[in-house]
Formats: sequence, C-alpha cells, structure tokens
Amino acid sequence: MGNIPEINPLPSSSSTVSAVPLDVPPHPLDAEWHVHINGQTYGPYTGHRLGEFVKEGRIDKSTQVLAVGSEAWSLAGQDLRLASLFNRAPPQAPPISAAAGSTVVQITNQMAPTAVLLDDTGAFGAKSPGVALFLSFLLCGAGQMYCGRVGKGILMLIGCIALWFIFLGWTVWIWSMIDAYATAKDMNLRYLRRLQSGQPV
Repeated sequence: MGNIPEINPLPSSSSTVSAVPLDVPPHPLDAEWHVHINGQTYGPYTGHRLGEFVKEGRIDKSTQVLAVGSEAWSLAGQDLRLASLFNRAPPQAPPISAAAGSTVVQITNQMAPTAVLLDDTGAFGAKSPGVALFLSFLLCGAGQMYCGRVGKGILMLIGCIALWFIFLGWTVWIWSMIDAYATAKDMNLRYLRRLQSGQPV
C-alpha cells in the first residue's frame, strides 16, 4: 500500500485564517464616489453608503457624483453602477391574514371617476356674463331673458316700471343687472363642467 499523505490539522480557534476567496470579483458598489450637494463636495463614499443616503432621501437621481479616478461629473441616475440604487422596487405591503371564519375588509384610497357633478342640475348654456349685464343695462330684465329666464325677466321689468311711480325703479334695475351677470356666469360654468366631464350638452 502506498504512503498516505499527511493531513494538516485544523487550525485552533486562537489562530487567524483569512476566509476571503481570492478569485471573487469586487462588487460594483465597492467603488467610491464624491458627491456634490448645495455647492459643497463630500466624500468619497462607497456605493453601499450612497444606497443608505438614497433610502434616507439625502440624494436622488439628479445628484452630481464623481467616481474616484474619474474626471467627469455625472448624475447619480446616469452612473451605470449607481443606477441600481434607484431602480429598486418599493417594498410591498405584507399579505393580509385572518383567522378562519373571519371577514377581511381591505380599504383603498382609490376612487373610480364619476361623471356626476354636484349642484349641476340647473339650467346651463354657453352664455356671456358681459352680454347679459349689458342687456339688463339697456332694458330691465333683458339679461334674464337672454339667459332663458323669460318669466323672471318679465317680472323684473313689471316691478321696475311699477316702482318708478315712487322713484324706486332703479333698485330693481340694478338688481336686474347684477342678477343677469351672475346667472349667465353660473350657466356658462355649468356648461363648461359638462363639457369636461363628457356629459351631453
């Protein structure tokens, strides 16, 4: 039988042995970068340290960085080695678990779009407030008639004529101008809201 080669004993706990393999390539984030923020240059920091800064919100894709050994500054998001720090998926919420027989209710903050507008059931139309005001200035109640409120316009005209006998017709006339302007503005606003929401006009 041939000679059995002698096996070296295991090192004792007091001895120090390097366990780092020599053929493992360095990690891309083991390199170092200078960081330029608010007119000041800091560093150098390793890519791992910069990853902590990203999580803390201290740097972002638009932060200027300079790799050690390089002479050209670039944006952190454009650096091939640092780009992975900004492309990580956000942490997902843990799954919801419940005991057997219980009901799970999940609430989200998303609301489906709706075409129903509050307080949009009155008359609407493409009316000009300036035209309504001018018409009521020429003839009391004419602005209301222009907005489709014919009955209201006639009542204002009759009231204005009746009050002129005691020299108070001007009060109804002024009220007619203000009301015509507000009515036309409200109708025009309702018309625009319906157009934006896709409702039939």
